[in-house]
This record gives sequence, C-alpha cells and structure tokens, in this order.
Amino acid sequence: MTKKNSMGSDVVEGFACKPKELDKNKPIMFSAVQIFICDGHRCQDEETSDNLADKIRDIIKELGYDKGENRVKVTRTYCNGACRFRKFAYAYKNANTANFTPEQSFSAWKRVHEWTDDQWKELIISLVEGKEPESLKNFRVEDKIYDE
Repeated sequence: MTKKNSMGSDVVEGFACKPKELDKNKPIMFSAVQIFICDGHRCQDEETSDNLADKIRDIIKELGYDKGENRVKVTRTYCNGACRFRKFAYAYKNANTANFTPEQSFSAWKRVHEWTDDQWKELIISLVEGKEPESLKNFRVEDKIYDE
C-alpha cells in the first residue's frame, strides 16, 4: 500500500510527505498558524539535537490541529539568525483566521528546546485561540528595528 500525505497524494518512498506526482495547479494547504523552528548546527548540541520539529508535529496531531481551519504547520529552518537564544522559534498567524489580531500576528520564542510538552501545548492552543500564553512570557523575544 502506498503512503499518502495530508493532501491525499501518493508519497515517494523514504519521505514523509513528498508527492510522487507534482501538481503545479494544486493550492497550498491552508494553515492558521505556522511555527518556524531553528534547526541549524549552531543551535545543536548533545542535549538539544533531538528532532524538535517532529515532537511538535506529534503534539499538534494530539491536539487535533493538524487539519482543518485551525491547522498549525511546523517548518524547520537552518538558521534564524538568533543563535544567542539557542533553539529559537517564531510563529506567524494567518490573517484569514478566527481570533486574528495584528498585535498577535507574529511572536518569537527563545530556548524552546527546554520546553515541556505542556508548554508547547500552551503555546499552540494560545496561538490558535489568539491569546497570550501566560506561563511562557519569560521565553518571549521582543522584536526591534535597529537604526544604524
């Protein structure tokens, strides 16, 4: 039996979601929230080299946010340019979702490799519901425009 990805396409053997047949006219799958996780070599060490993105995807599935109008997508990046924070993540909320506010359209988070499953659940639920995750405030990274 051939494995299928979440879009219903047959998957190339050895891959999680790469379709065998590329349909250039197929629209991108909607996501309410997209979380980007730094997975670059500078952020890796023996304690943090586990596959954090896959762990978060499992949590998203457990919460039921892997499909539908509240779908949360996780993307690994090589470097987000924030090495001082070790494993770093940032999230964007789709403006076409319920509970969207411009103030909460972007958030950045440091030391995410230290987080428990419950902390990840709090972040994911808060992002979907448009709320600030209260217990994670110490991990929030403010963004700033620097003038030269």
